[in-house]
Amino acid sequence: MKKTMIAVGLAGLFTVMGVPAWALFESDRTLSEEATVSMVDAIKAAQKVQPGKPVEVSMGKDDDRVVYKIEIVDAVTTRDVYVDAKTGKVSKDK
Repeated sequence: MKKTMIAVGLAGLFTVMGVPAWALFESDRTLSEEATVSMVDAIKAAQKVQPGKPVEVSMGKDDDRVVYKIEIVDAVTTRDVYVDAKTGKVSKDK
C-alpha cells in the first residue's frame, strides 16, 4: 500500500512538473546515437569470444559507456557478452 502511494505520488509530481516518467532514462535512440559500432559488428566481435548463436541483443550503459549486451547460446550454456559500442572491444564476458 505504501509503495503504491509513493508511485502514485511520483507520477503526479512528474505530471505537474511536465516531465514524463520515461524521460528519466536514456532512450535506445539516445544510446544508438553515441554508438560508432553497428549491431552486426558487435555480434561478430562477441561471437569471436563466445561461439554460439546470438539470440538477444540490447543496448545500455556499463560504467558510463554505451555497450551492446549480446546473449549467446550453445549446446551447453547461455552467456552474456558485452561489446563497447564505440570501440568494438569486448568489455566483459559473463
